[in-house]
Amino acid sequence: MLSPDQLCAIYRTMVRIRCFEERMVELYLQGQMYGNLHTSIGHEAAAAGACAALAREDYLTTGHRGNGHFIAKGGDLG
Repeated sequence: MLSPDQLCAIYRTMVRIRCFEERMVELYLQGQMYGNLHTSIGHEAAAAGACAALAREDYLTTGHRGNGHFIAKGGDLG
């Protein structure tokens, strides 16, 4: 069972993913991003929950909608 602190951390990760991807959509619609855009909006819990179960040194690969996994694994958004 997860502690309240762990649940809050997962929720914060989900919000971070959502905010990042909503901004990506804005930039895409403004023509500031090119190519395909496949967001994980609505699927944030899958990335946040899966990555919460991984150790820092664990690797993760994904074939589609990987931005959420990158963020949930602690990737630098800068």
